[in-house]
Amino acid sequence: MAARIGVGIAGSGFVARFHVQSWRGVRDADITAIYSRNRKAAGELASLCRELRVGEPAVYEDLAAMVRDPAVDAVWVATPNDLRVRTAEIIAEEVRSGWARLTGVAFEKPLARNLREANAVVAAVKEAELLHGYLENQVFAPALTRGAELLWSRAAPLSGPPYLARGQSAAW
Repeated sequence: MAARIGVGIAGSGFVARFHVQSWRGVRDADITAIYSRNRKAAGELASLCRELRVGEPAVYEDLAAMVRDPAVDAVWVATPNDLRVRTAEIIAEEVRSGWARLTGVAFEKPLARNLREANAVVAAVKEAELLHGYLENQVFAPALTRGAELLWSRAAPLSGPPYLARGQSAAW
């Protein structure tokens, strides 16, 4: 691998912008490419990269083309949630076919919309034999890890294992 890692960002929305802004704290890596279905948003994100001096990214409207770019060693996936499975499949297909030579891929939270989709994302990435990661900072926050320890050590023995319930009001 090169002395510097080239990272392509798949997505150009709020989360991708957040990653670009935080990239100033990343050593030995540059943002070398941006993929988005929205060329205007991708161009604006590329301009922000240049302004912040975190890379000189090429802009792509075709994910497969970005993944094939020799300047891209890894991909940060920040696409909308409903596109995560297809994004993982395209990346994996390009690597398995030999057209792309990626080292790794990382997915912004959430990994997918449900367990079936999450399993599909993980399967695609593993089949391509890519190093992979999950871009989640809250899992490691001290207050959350301590809360989880307390929940499992004190509450779970009394009331059973915790579960996650989600809901949404039509009024939102």
